[in-house]
Amino acid sequence: MRRILVAGAALTLLASAGCGEPAPRGGSGPPGASGAPAASGSAGPSVVTVTATVTGGKVRTARTRVKVPRGATVEITVTGDRADEFHLHGYDREMALTPGRPATMRLTADTPGVFEAELHRSGARVFELQVG
Repeated sequence: MRRILVAGAALTLLASAGCGEPAPRGGSGPPGASGAPAASGSAGPSVVTVTATVTGGKVRTARTRVKVPRGATVEITVTGDRADEFHLHGYDREMALTPGRPATMRLTADTPGVFEAELHRSGARVFELQVG
């Protein structure tokens, strides 16, 4: 089972490397920003972490589109310099943002499709979540 997981992770990395992903917004993103699967347990589904920082209305994240396999656990952390509300469309999940304090949402990506994540008050697009 471990060899299958390792082979699957390697194929995912190879496939995503040449997919023509859009360049990251605002440079290389904050330290720890990720759209790639994080280490997970030996037999569980993958865990994908997404970190975004919003400063002066500008979003910084490692990727503008985050691709995840169906069934993956997605952990989204957003830190902003202004009060706002993060919303992940399609999953209808929201979380309040308090200036300077990270807010984290964890969900199972069980609905296939492409879903926009945005800030309600400012209207800033944070990223797109592609499940499939």
